[in-house]
Amino acid sequence: MRTELVSALLGRVAAAPFAVLKQFRPRRPIHSEGVGLDGVLTRTGGGGSGVRWIDDAGQEPVRARFSRSFGFPQGWPDILGLALRVPAPAGGGPAAGAADVLLATAGSGRLSRFVPTFHRHVPDGALASFMPYRGAHGPVLVGAHPEPRAAPLPARPDRFRESVAAEPWVLGLYWATPLGPWRRFGTVELRPGDPFGTDERFDPLLNVPAGAENYGWTRRLREPSYTLARTPRERLPRA
Repeated sequence: MRTELVSALLGRVAAAPFAVLKQFRPRRPIHSEGVGLDGVLTRTGGGGSGVRWIDDAGQEPVRARFSRSFGFPQGWPDILGLALRVPAPAGGGPAAGAADVLLATAGSGRLSRFVPTFHRHVPDGALASFMPYRGAHGPVLVGAHPEPRAAPLPARPDRFRESVAAEPWVLGLYWATPLGPWRRFGTVELRPGDPFGTDERFDPLLNVPAGAENYGWTRRLREPSYTLARTPRERLPRA
C-alpha cells in the first residue's frame, strides 16, 4: 500500500511541469518539435528476456519520431528522445495493433542508465527506456545504441532530417535487467518519413510490445503526465 501511495504521489508531482508547459504548448507540452522517420526493425531472437517481442526473431516496418524533449532554443543542450512504433497484436489502445517504445538519452552505466542526459548533438552513447517492462522472468529495460556514422548527427530537427536523408540512422537494440548487462536483440535502420500529426501520440502505457506488461507503479508514475498531455487545454480544470 505504501508503494502505491508513493508512486501515485510522485506521478502527480511529475505532472506539475506538464501543466505549466501545457499553457504554452497546448498540443504537445514536451517533444513539441520532431522529425518523422520510417524504417525497418530486425530482431535476431534467441534472447532470454521473457518478453516475446524481444526474444522472437522477426522483421517489421517501424515508424519513429526523433525530438528534443524541452524544446530549448536551438544550440542549447536538451534531452533527446526516440519513439518507436512497431506492429503488435491488436489491442484496445489508440494505436490498436501497434506497440510504442519510448527511449531517451541516458548514461551507459548500471546506475546512470536511469539518468537522462542533455546533448547538443545526437550522441554515440545510449538511449534507454528508464521504466522497465514486466516480462515472464521479471523487469526488462530496452535501450538503443547508435552505430558509428561518417559525420556527427545534429539534434536540430531540420538538420537532423537532412543528415538522415543522406545517411540512414542505424541503431542497435538492447535489453537488460535493471542492473544487468545490455544484450543485443536487434537493429533498426531509420530514414526520413511522413511527419506525425499534432494529435498522433505515442503511449507506452496503452501500447505495449507483445509479451510485455507495465508494472502498476510505473503506470501510476506516468499516467498523470500522459493523461494531461492527451487532454485538450480547454478541458483542463482551472487552477
